[in-house]
Formats: sequence, C-alpha cells, structure tokens
Amino acid sequence: MKFHFWHIALSIFFIALTVSGYLWLAENGRLGTDIPLADFFLMALAAMRLVRLFTYDIITAFVRNWFVGAHPESFLGTIGALLHCPWCTGLWFSFIIVFAYFATSIAWHVIFVLALSSVVTIFQLITNLIGWSAELKKQQAKASEAPRC
Repeated sequence: MKFHFWHIALSIFFIALTVSGYLWLAENGRLGTDIPLADFFLMALAAMRLVRLFTYDIITAFVRNWFVGAHPESFLGTIGALLHCPWCTGLWFSFIIVFAYFATSIAWHVIFVLALSSVVTIFQLITNLIGWSAELKKQQAKASEAPRC
C-alpha cells in the first residue's frame, strides 16, 4: 500500500478538529448528552443534503472544478478526491452539523432547512420513480397490444 501524505495529513487534521470541537463544547458547557430523536433525524437529513450538494449538484460544480486536473498526490488533488467522495464528505459534514447544533441555537434553523430540502429531494425521487414505472408499464402495454405478423 502506497503512503499518501495528504490523505494522512487530512485524517490527522480531522481527528484534531473533532477533538478540539469536543473540548470547546465541553469547556463552554454546550456538550449535550441527550439528542432528541427528531433532531438526530434532522441532522442526518441535513448531512445528506450537504453531501449531495457538494459531491453531485450542479450548483457547486464550480467548487469541484477548482480541483480538476490537480495531481492526485497533491493537496489540491486530495481535496478534489474528498469532494468527489460522498463517504468522505459525509464524515466532515456530519462533524460540522453536530458541532454547529451544540455550539449555537441558530444552527438549528439551517439544519431544519437542509433537512427539509432532503425530504423534498426524497419525495421528488419517489415521484420520478413512480412516473418512470408508470411510463414503462404504458410502453409495455402498448407493445403487447401491437399486432403481430
């Protein structure tokens, strides 16, 4: 296995960031022990939306494009790989959301909007799936009604 300096460096940075965030929250008395189930699901949906936004959506393609062509073993190449990996961005955004949730009450409103956006996206995907399924069934019905020679 090849050693990749920037992957290791960003992993260490992430660990240091999470430990620092935990210590800051604990020091300021903001570290909660109970998270209501509804808030947990809102945070999960918010993280899902941010991951989708930064790894796939057109509106943030300009951010991903900054890193296109960067050498894979460079810092920029590593950031580009991070932005193209939903598993990686999910970890980073989950930390940001949880930290913000405990750090300030204002974050709850942003989390709510992001979560609502995820729910809307899920509804849209379900609607598309139903529409595509119905269209396929119509085409199959027309094909079976067609006269055979």
